[in-house]
Amino acid sequence: MKGHILIVDDEALYRQLLTSRLGRAGYGLSEAADGEAALECAQQGGVDLALVDIKMPGIDGIEVLKRLKQLDPQIEVVILTGHGNVDSAISAMKLGAFDYLSKPYKLTELDIVVERALEKRMLARRCAALSAEVALLRGGDDAAVIGRSAAWQLTLELVRKAAPLDLPVLVTGESGAGKEIVAGLLHRWSARAAEAYVPLNCGLLDDDLVESELFGHKRGAFSGATADKEGLFEVANGGTLFLDEIGELPAACQAKLLRVLDSGEFRQLGATALRRTDARVVAATHRDLDSLVAEGKFRHDLLYRLNVVHIPVPPLRERVEDIPLLVEHLIRRSARSAVPPRLTPAALARLCAYRWPGNVRELRNAVERLVAFGDGQTIDEDSVCAILRLPLEKPAQFPSPAPAFTDILPLEHIERDYVTWVLERLDGNVSAAAQALGVSRSTVYRVLRSATAVE
Repeated sequence: MKGHILIVDDEALYRQLLTSRLGRAGYGLSEAADGEAALECAQQGGVDLALVDIKMPGIDGIEVLKRLKQLDPQIEVVILTGHGNVDSAISAMKLGAFDYLSKPYKLTELDIVVERALEKRMLARRCAALSAEVALLRGGDDAAVIGRSAAWQLTLELVRKAAPLDLPVLVTGESGAGKEIVAGLLHRWSARAAEAYVPLNCGLLDDDLVESELFGHKRGAFSGATADKEGLFEVANGGTLFLDEIGELPAACQAKLLRVLDSGEFRQLGATALRRTDARVVAATHRDLDSLVAEGKFRHDLLYRLNVVHIPVPPLRERVEDIPLLVEHLIRRSARSAVPPRLTPAALARLCAYRWPGNVRELRNAVERLVAFGDGQTIDEDSVCAILRLPLEKPAQFPSPAPAFTDILPLEHIERDYVTWVLERLDGNVSAAAQALGVSRSTVYRVLRSATAVE
């Protein structure tokens, strides 16, 4: 969809006309016959543009405009007015309305105004996301966006699309693959970037403590509750709540979490009054939630609500060409001097060939140890094998057909065979082979083409 539009008009004929016109154009649509219904709809989130009539029973259009802007300053509002209410429409623009249309208006004029209003809304979101990305690159852990592999670029593209949608997101992937990095980017590239980002690992707390952490409690709610405690849903109000290892969430908390996702309401332990939150929930897991649902350990309705947007994070073994970039960054970050140690081609080849069951987290740990226990100048293959506990196999400098060089061979044959052997060791990854050999990708391709020509 190109954007979501809320149509607010007490005349059903006008709503039907606008719904028909805008629906054919591919916009998402909601309707409200009065101001109260409009505000209830907007509170559920996802509204980009509101077309609001001024004269309505109950709350008029001007008051709806004020409250919509209080709810979300980035919602664009176009006022619909009769000829006698132009002055009111102009006053509404001073309050933040994007434009106004006088009834009866031309539908082509409506199309133009709607397109421009939604374009402004989308540009504002992009600017917020770009500002957050610049701030991340300047001051944060820029390893978050390092990677040129197709798998990682696809993940980042999904994050960029999902970040401004303000919907629940489920991030899945192996342990250490970077799920928390993705959650952080979803927050930083969203309109909530200036608000709190609150992480919680659901697997690190006892079952009876998770509910108190999430929703808070009143004094005396249970043994040891000596004072009122604010829950993380309140701390993250207006921002993002990241629930890592969501598959470990106790059954009692699953029902409460479902209610929050559906209505934004929750109740503290020991309290009777309902509280509200506007926290966006991003959940992550390395487990198969569908299997947990089949086993009765996870609610299927909660999975549906969490999995509105799904972002799978690829394991490091599927993004081998990113390893040299990540290693270079991690060496610079871990170096104890202004001149970071140099990684030999053989050492880099070992790192690229390793399967990394612990993914990026294991790679970070390995590089930090290599830098900490090295001589500060060079990281060689022996050091890598020692850190990763790999057997140090010294391959022949050149493979067959002539290990002993009993025949005189053209140099291009030896070059071809060696490059082919390196590619076999690195699972055919040309980028990793070029890094290990200290040449460009084009050189590797040239050698391969010469090999094909000879054959």
